[in-house]
Amino acid sequence: MDRPVLHAFVDELVEDERLAAFAASLRDRGSRARVSEPALPLLLASLHERLGRGLVCALPEDADARDTADAAAWFLGGERVALLPSRGVHWASGLEPPPHL
Repeated sequence: MDRPVLHAFVDELVEDERLAAFAASLRDRGSRARVSEPALPLLLASLHERLGRGLVCALPEDADARDTADAAAWFLGGERVALLPSRGVHWASGLEPPPHL
């Protein structure tokens, strides 16, 4: 499988000791971080590579999730990124998704 050209940025960030420490804190106890919107796809792609497993990121709006997934695919390849939209039901809306979803 060929990797995207931008995967070189992921390779560089995976070797960073601060990312290693953050990935270890996620593995051990969970952690939080504030990340600028443009840097989020690169960080998620790098964490995915560093942890060596699937990664879930919940974002407030479907458009945000779609943009982040599209951008993460630039770093990882489209076959390694998935998007699970909300199906039109927003948090605290009082609505529930149909049973078949």
